[in-house]
Amino acid sequence: MALTGRRLEVDRIATLAALPRESAMVVVGDPGSGRSSVLDAVSDRVPLPVVRVGVNGSESRWPLAGVTSLFTALDDPRATAHIAHLIQAGGATTAEHTADLAAAHDFLDAVHALTLPPTLVLIDDLDRMDVESQELIAFLAGRLAGTALRLVASVRTVPSDGPLAALPMLRIEPLPSDEALALARAMAPDEANDGVLAVLAEETGGNPGALREQLAVLSREQLTGAEPIVLPLRPTPTTEALAALALGRAAGRDLDVLAKLALVPVARTTAWDRDELDDLVGAGLVTVRGQSVTVRDPLVRSSLYWRMPARERRAAHSALASSSAVSDPRAAAWHRSFVDEVPDVVALLQAARSYVADGAVHAATALTERALHVGSGTEDEHVALLGVAESMLGNRLLGFAARYLAALRPFRTTAHEVRRLRLQYSTEYLSGDAVHADELLVPVDTTDPAEIDAVAGLMAMVACFRAEAWELDQAKDLLQRLEPLVASASPHTLEIATTARELIAAVDGVLPPDTELHGGLATSELVALSDPALLLLAHALSIGERHRSARRVFALVVTRGQESSPVWTEAARYLTAENEVRAGNFRQALRAIDVWEAGSSVVERLREPSRAIAVAWRHFAEGRSTDALDAVDRCLHHRSTNRLWGATARLYALRGRILLLDGRLDEAATALEAADAVGRSLRNPAVLRHLGDLVEAYVLLGRVEDARTVTARLAADHHARPGRWGALVLARCLALVADDTTREPARRRAIELFQPHDSQFERARTFAALAAVGTPAERPRLGAAAAAAYEAAGLRRPLATPAPTVAMPRSGAGASLRSAPVVSPSTPGTPRSAPDASAVLTSLTAEERAVVQKVTEGYRNREIASSLFMSQRTVELRLTQIYRKVGARSRSHLVALLT
Repeated sequence: MALTGRRLEVDRIATLAALPRESAMVVVGDPGSGRSSVLDAVSDRVPLPVVRVGVNGSESRWPLAGVTSLFTALDDPRATAHIAHLIQAGGATTAEHTADLAAAHDFLDAVHALTLPPTLVLIDDLDRMDVESQELIAFLAGRLAGTALRLVASVRTVPSDGPLAALPMLRIEPLPSDEALALARAMAPDEANDGVLAVLAEETGGNPGALREQLAVLSREQLTGAEPIVLPLRPTPTTEALAALALGRAAGRDLDVLAKLALVPVARTTAWDRDELDDLVGAGLVTVRGQSVTVRDPLVRSSLYWRMPARERRAAHSALASSSAVSDPRAAAWHRSFVDEVPDVVALLQAARSYVADGAVHAATALTERALHVGSGTEDEHVALLGVAESMLGNRLLGFAARYLAALRPFRTTAHEVRRLRLQYSTEYLSGDAVHADELLVPVDTTDPAEIDAVAGLMAMVACFRAEAWELDQAKDLLQRLEPLVASASPHTLEIATTARELIAAVDGVLPPDTELHGGLATSELVALSDPALLLLAHALSIGERHRSARRVFALVVTRGQESSPVWTEAARYLTAENEVRAGNFRQALRAIDVWEAGSSVVERLREPSRAIAVAWRHFAEGRSTDALDAVDRCLHHRSTNRLWGATARLYALRGRILLLDGRLDEAATALEAADAVGRSLRNPAVLRHLGDLVEAYVLLGRVEDARTVTARLAADHHARPGRWGALVLARCLALVADDTTREPARRRAIELFQPHDSQFERARTFAALAAVGTPAERPRLGAAAAAAYEAAGLRRPLATPAPTVAMPRSGAGASLRSAPVVSPSTPGTPRSAPDASAVLTSLTAEERAVVQKVTEGYRNREIASSLFMSQRTVELRLTQIYRKVGARSRSHLVALLT
């Protein structure tokens, strides 16, 4: 199984291996943190020969057993003699200090005598070796000059007075929530509930070993969500080992308070002695945020909770329930659920909903799982559970919402059943599933205006989902069925229905002009709209190529701040990024994606098409084609025939574009043909935007007749639904498929059609495509124009030595000489005046080349310093030297020169 996360850690170790000088590093990680997996990934990553040294803990009582393993692994003909000599020298000296020093120097001399190429030595669990070997290897690690060795050793802890304390250290921290969830998905059975996996990822504290053990001990019913999970989780061997390590650091402290805190997910500080809490905070055992306190590591809490005898635990719950009844009623509801004969499940769920609003998700899930465990399934309990799921969805906690939605059954009352269906449809849509909404086929049988409005609002919402999924006929049918209910509909329902019609019109390519929308998009009318209505309107404007107007409407949602629900704020940020992508403004799009990701409180879910597309597009724009394709392929891997076909078509279209710009023409054509097959029923060419790429791929493959057929389709669709994007791309396609008699005027029109406000990215695509099929005399000029337009659009590309390829931009490290036909002795995408990147790189030192590589990948100085083990000041000095050597005026100029 591929390593999940840890990219930064692997990069740092791989960088150390690539440095021109010998060096050493200690990798420190808790039990179960994945130290061995990181070393495995490094072994596959580095170009040097790698020597792995395993440690047998049972040999730790044998002096120099670890050194013997090291020499044996190095596989040098002289190693056996050195081992025998070293052991003999170590045992022949009587004075202990003299023996240690003599053995150390003999060991160092022995390593120097070995004839090895530059080699990376990886020692896993060095702290399990015998003490003598640990000291000798630590002695060697500080004196590697002249040995050709780079040494990396993993340990659980490094004592401040130990021999390894002076070496550079890399701490393996717990996995963040998104990576822990991705790992849980990779480990769990396919039928596992995503919300259950999110709970496990949270409750195992990002520890891969503990997560693996919990997945092994939970029942199938618990993994699928059919049965609740008992929280805190019962401890496993990794849990106990980590807890012993954490509690061992707090030896001598009174841990009675910590044991009581372990009985509750989160508590208010007012119910506890502040001095005792401060002591625990200082020991790193608890976390205090505002007026709340919680055990810092959920695995430590698990160990403390379950080591307390059941009778003693129940008595402690009873005492804490009484003492916190006034000061902390939510904690009191939790404690009472262990004491009362008939627990108040509704109070427990109301407390859980309150925790969601406060952002204490782990507490909310603990209380909700407890409620499912002790509840009897009454209607009131299900209504309360519905409220918890709604709050989780409102805070964009999609997996948790789906997990508790599965525990709900249909309600008898129309109002509650509409709420449940609204939650179900929203969760399905946001998860990338098709929203079938078969329940809406049943006619409305009620005379209550409130219930009629609820059903009408549900229809309007599903119509929006249908429009977003490009299922226009079904969306129009729902709005038509909504008409008889309009008289009883609320203003909010009416505005959603209105903006749904506008979205349908935009997807269909017939959106009215801005002057006919909401009073000419007057601010006074826009501010009166709800967040979802504003988002629908802005999205319609974006699809309708009114990018400036869309930008303004999206800003109204974002600037509302705390007034908006997190789900709407996040949607506004994502759609803002998508709007900038459609506008061809890559710099603004990258900035918008950064803001979106920074402001999102949820874990990354690459199964969600919108998130996968944004992540993939950012990788592509920053020149990481391999990462971009990986993100797309992972999302496509999880999609099936019941998923939204529109999202699937967009994924294939993006995949095809990346492959096309990477020069992988056959694969690009296959992906674009898949997008075309899935999205064939969509008649507005500006929505999917794949036909121009397909024409270009066919032309470069020599399939000109196929290209002309697709161009004819594009022309017909564009004339039926005209738009600026369609006009620009159609002109490019006509120029690519023109015959000898019309080629020159067609190419001239394709270039002259562009106006200053048009997409710089599409301008670059046109120049690059024409250069690829142009004459040798035209290619340098068109290639230079393409490079300038790509730069203006903000497309970032990695450091790459120019090669004689076509004018397609080298947008990923995977591009190669065989990826496109050779048409020119120079790279058309680079201006003639640009220096040869290979000559420039030759003039730099290895360390300067490493700095330049990070610069071209978009790293900031602080990030470069961290990854290359330099000070930030050293990075600045190296950049100054690089500017002088290559004649660069600035960072961006340096990137332009070397790409």
